[in-house]
Amino acid sequence: MRFADRGEEFLGIGMDAPASLNGGEVIMSDSARLVAVYPYRDADHSEITPQTQNLMLVSCGVPGISFDQIEAAAERASEFVLRFCGGEVSR
Repeated sequence: MRFADRGEEFLGIGMDAPASLNGGEVIMSDSARLVAVYPYRDADHSEITPQTQNLMLVSCGVPGISFDQIEAAAERASEFVLRFCGGEVSR
């Protein structure tokens, strides 16, 4: 998680073309590219499809939400993925 640099390009799910970021946006990135503009837009390449075999759930907080609430929400999300999609959890 970091702040975007001015001019970084981001292609979100459902976007026709990449957007040029202003700089300063809170983003998530891996070692190669942007993964999301926090907290509302995931990158097109991270979209979950019927062919998806692995995923990573990320839990982030905002002011007014306790760590315990965030942790409980992450656990609940994991339970739903396991229930409806199968698989296993690794931490």
